[in-house]
Amino acid sequence: MTYKQKLIKIGNSMGIILPKNLLNELNSGKKLHLKRSQDAIILEDHKTGDSISPEFLKVAESIFEENKEAFRILASK
Repeated sequence: MTYKQKLIKIGNSMGIILPKNLLNELNSGKKLHLKRSQDAIILEDHKTGDSISPEFLKVAESIFEENKEAFRILASK
């Protein structure tokens, strides 16, 4: 389903009001993940949206492995 909504001024920002039935379909609480995909913005339910990319996890794991002893010392303090 496609929705056409206008941007509205909210303080110094711009906002959009999402239709209630759209939010019900997302089964969302009060948090949504927003992703930019070329010329689109994608909204996902915060519970199902993947906020950490696999590439980031790979880098974080390698940093942890390289500095395991330093992290162990910091955790003990």
